[in-house]
Amino acid sequence: MIADIFFTNRKEGAAAPDISYVVTLYQKLSFLPFLCAGLESQRGDMRAEFIFIDDGSTDGTPEALRERIAAWPEVLIMRQQNTGPAPALNRGLALARGRFIKPMDGDDILLPWASDRMLKAMLGTNASAALAQGDEQSTYLPAETRVDEIAALPVPDEIPAKASSILKKSLRRAHASPSHWMFEAALLTQIKGCDPGVFIQDYSLELEIALASKVAITRGPLLRIPSAAPGRLSDNEAQILHDINLALLRFLRRHPELPVKLRRFALQRAVQRAASWAFRRGGANLLHPASLLRIPAALGLLKPDLAVQKQVCNVFRATHPIRLMPGSDQA
Repeated sequence: MIADIFFTNRKEGAAAPDISYVVTLYQKLSFLPFLCAGLESQRGDMRAEFIFIDDGSTDGTPEALRERIAAWPEVLIMRQQNTGPAPALNRGLALARGRFIKPMDGDDILLPWASDRMLKAMLGTNASAALAQGDEQSTYLPAETRVDEIAALPVPDEIPAKASSILKKSLRRAHASPSHWMFEAALLTQIKGCDPGVFIQDYSLELEIALASKVAITRGPLLRIPSAAPGRLSDNEAQILHDINLALLRFLRRHPELPVKLRRFALQRAVQRAASWAFRRGGANLLHPASLLRIPAALGLLKPDLAVQKQVCNVFRATHPIRLMPGSDQA
């Protein structure tokens, strides 16, 4: 895989930053003004570095980004061949030097108070990770919003954060994109980053964080996403559900120490997801292989092996094209 430094002004020997913003980009030229406005507007006295990994854009994204942020302190822009968001994020995480890491997708907008509140939530609850959660997080940015309005947005009331284990909730379904997380860099020794065998990075990162740490739930508007983003991965339901099941089965194999009840619950969820898709999109009946897995899943007789992985993932490939990572054990 070819990767090269496109631009950097990082200073060798400089003190480590408080926070590393790790941003993955692919064909995000039109979103750069809002992405950069959100990052630049962050409040608080944190010393920051900004790491951008461009995953093979051909629309001029890295060139426009360099022009826009060349004067920022502690910037690294790296380009690589298009391999997908998971390897791109992992590369950025490996380059981060901060005590805290704030991942970002390239078409999301971080509201000015977000980093400060997520950091306070972690420190105030002794959690190693913070999750931006609530209906407000899925609010689309109004199409008429101007870039210069981001920094001037009114500050909402702060809602006290609470720390808890979210593992069972995460085993039920995916809750967050990388943009919704902030975590201590020390967690990387446990979570290692995203699963490189799964194309979309979101769920494998969530599962590993949920297993490794209590999470400070930070409520209130912290993020915005654009109202329209052609080619956005979240618009491809089949790819999302395929990758959720794939990430879940691989997670269960990596962590055989999980309690039996949680493993059974997770496998039931994967089977239910596959069977539901087969009925809704594949015209299947109750004798479909995915549906027949319901009983052994309920009885705890299933194992997250490659054969089951194939059964709960291939239903999505049967109806839609799915991008797979080369060289892995994917279904």
